[in-house]
Amino acid sequence: MRIEIPDTILLQSHLSEQQFRVQLALFLYQRNFLTLESASHLAEMDSYQFQKELGANKIPVHYTQKDFEDDLHTLNEP
Repeated sequence: MRIEIPDTILLQSHLSEQQFRVQLALFLYQRNFLTLESASHLAEMDSYQFQKELGANKIPVHYTQKDFEDDLHTLNEP
């Protein structure tokens, strides 16, 4: 699906198209509508860049107990 943002909205926001995408991705991620991977994709950034953007905007990374356990399991695999 493609969403078209009218140029007038971009002009009113005083953001570039890229900045608008990043702000939208941050908003949706912060409210748990998108995963880190999906939000990074929307922002057209790799996950590391997007995590830096989260930090710059004081938005915590969502990291659950299950995420921790999955990471621990991955680290312990031979």
